[in-house]
Amino acid sequence: MKIIVTGASGKTGQIVVRKLLENSVDVRPVVRSEASKAKLKAAVPAVDPANVEVVESFEKASLVPAFQGCTHLVILTSSQPKLVVSSLFGVVWGKLMGKKGVRPSFYFAEGQEPERVDWIGQREQIDAAKAAGIDHVILISSMGGTDVDHFLNTMGNGRILLWKRKAEKYLMASGLKYTIIHPGGLLPHPGPKRESCEGGKRELVVGVDDEHLNADDRTIPREDLAEVTVQCLTCVTCVNTSWDLVSKKEGQGVVFSTLAKLLQSAKSLHCDFSKPDLDSLLAA
Repeated sequence: MKIIVTGASGKTGQIVVRKLLENSVDVRPVVRSEASKAKLKAAVPAVDPANVEVVESFEKASLVPAFQGCTHLVILTSSQPKLVVSSLFGVVWGKLMGKKGVRPSFYFAEGQEPERVDWIGQREQIDAAKAAGIDHVILISSMGGTDVDHFLNTMGNGRILLWKRKAEKYLMASGLKYTIIHPGGLLPHPGPKRESCEGGKRELVVGVDDEHLNADDRTIPREDLAEVTVQCLTCVTCVNTSWDLVSKKEGQGVVFSTLAKLLQSAKSLHCDFSKPDLDSLLAA
């Protein structure tokens, strides 16, 4: 077993790579720049720089050589909205005036828009995986894909969740073995309000079709998400499944141990992708 991890220098990617190395799994991290390679090495000292692939252009032709000889692909790439700092003045003013629902504005750097990263970039990874003979693709997406009006879709007018969902459907139709995970809000959240995010201390909960989207417990520590991702590599039950993943608060329920046991307790492991109508929404 040899694992490709794309988005390896990101917050969750770093943890996945670290856990794979701790379990003596042969892993080939993929990043997009030498700076990202250095960032990964600084965060995970056990990484051998010689095993890190730098692929600047996430196109099939560039990715296939990096994917050759691997059995599994873990996709952790995602577009990252950037804050329009000046919009914070409007938020502060709105609070002073007693207005509700005033939110900051966001934008995406050129070439890093959700359509480019979460749809085209992931499509190219899936095509490259198929061409390279990879057996199983694990795609870490996001909860909220059924909610067209979700706040994440409004950020920078990027419709990020819709593009992610399009990539998910593409993977399911690819003929490759797949596992699609929709995690809730990842802990720790950015900003001053911090919630404990240590892994291995919570009960995890599986759902489908955003059934936990508006629940009180709709977050999950990155450490726990990474552990589930790693266990997907050897869990037969998770093959050709798609599901949401959140956690209860610390001290509630039974702490997560094995993925196989968690999935056995799930009512369903198959999300309904018939809605929303992505073609009409994304063409608008």
